[in-house]
Amino acid sequence: MQTSRRLFYSISFISFIGPFLSTGLTIALPQVAAGFGVPAEQVSWVVTAYLIGTASLLLPLGKFADVYGRRRVYAAALMAFAICTLAAAFAPSLSSLIACRLLQGAALAAVYVTYMPLLLTTTDEQHQGLTLGTAVALTYLGLTLGPVLGGFLTGLFGWRSIFIISALVTGGAWLLVCTLRQEWYGTAAPFVNAVSSALCISGVGIFLYGLSAYAEHSWPVWLGLALLVCFIVHERYSRHPLLPLFLFRNRVFSFSSLAALIQYSATYAITFLLSLYLQLVLGLTPAKAGFVLLSQPVMMALLSRRSGHLADLYGSRLIASAGLAITAVGLAGLAWAPQVELPGIVAFLVLTGIGSALFGAPNNAAIMGSMKEQFQGTAASILALVRHAGQSMSMALVTLVFAQMTLVVTPYTAAVLTAVHVSFLFLAGFCVLAMIASWQR
Repeated sequence: MQTSRRLFYSISFISFIGPFLSTGLTIALPQVAAGFGVPAEQVSWVVTAYLIGTASLLLPLGKFADVYGRRRVYAAALMAFAICTLAAAFAPSLSSLIACRLLQGAALAAVYVTYMPLLLTTTDEQHQGLTLGTAVALTYLGLTLGPVLGGFLTGLFGWRSIFIISALVTGGAWLLVCTLRQEWYGTAAPFVNAVSSALCISGVGIFLYGLSAYAEHSWPVWLGLALLVCFIVHERYSRHPLLPLFLFRNRVFSFSSLAALIQYSATYAITFLLSLYLQLVLGLTPAKAGFVLLSQPVMMALLSRRSGHLADLYGSRLIASAGLAITAVGLAGLAWAPQVELPGIVAFLVLTGIGSALFGAPNNAAIMGSMKEQFQGTAASILALVRHAGQSMSMALVTLVFAQMTLVVTPYTAAVLTAVHVSFLFLAGFCVLAMIASWQR
């Protein structure tokens, strides 16, 4: 099998299994909480720890892969992810599960900063949008099957089986590339800046942790912000920066990245919110709740490849901005559950799925296409960083809302309803801001 084909199939596997693990585990969170005997909102840290581990290491690992080889780092990351995932399957406590998720996120960060440059390097320029659209479609297929298969596996074998299946598929992805010898490097700095890496990891990690723990103590947010300011100042004057600030002079790159940050802040928490609502309020089983949530990602999977092709033909600005407008309508509709019956929830999920599909592949193609080849690894790191930072902000918002609502609203089901309503209103507002940023590119 050709090297390009082996890389493509391996990346296809991990593009599917990462999102599958995310949504499959989210649908099982009420069962995870019951198994460990903790409140349902407390297991949000199972999701948040993974996001923090990924976001804080993306930039350093992107530079590390540029220097020491993208294929080598990608293969090592797959092995590490498989091991951490298998360990999570046998976690004896919530704290150990959260620790495994943090390590999972760190391993997956190395995957995210390498797979897109590897795809672009091994694909001719005329088909790059189509290839990226295929990868995004597989990502959305993982999102699609995650709630259904996750609910099915949880009902039959328990939530730990989700980790076991994910570890096996990741092992298959590693086998496809472990014997490859061809290597690809970046052409920027000849080494990884240690000071930049330390400031980036600590600043991003502490800031995102502080957002999620803001209801308990606010000082980590301000400490994280201070470290991030130090990081930006250091990058401004560094001869070999981890984050080349001049990249943001590119209008397409900067506004597309901003739109991605806000869009992920607006959409990531949908599955978490509706998983709690459908199971704790409506009393649906994990499998039935998974079938309801299927309506959003199935549209993303069906339309993402086509939207990537449309971006090749007509450009990304109009398509991505229209997708954000559609997503905002869907989120605003979801805010009115339970006044909206179950068929209405499905309809609004379909709208958010269509909108996300129209936004995802065109926006990714705009970001990567706006960079010269030597900076595509850095661009992929920044894209992954804004994605996971947005996802972390999304979870931090709903965690904060739930913490406040459970303090002032009783009974618990009423607090969940109020938190879902308020959270979706915030998310719809975020999506409008993302649309404005997308149009400004």
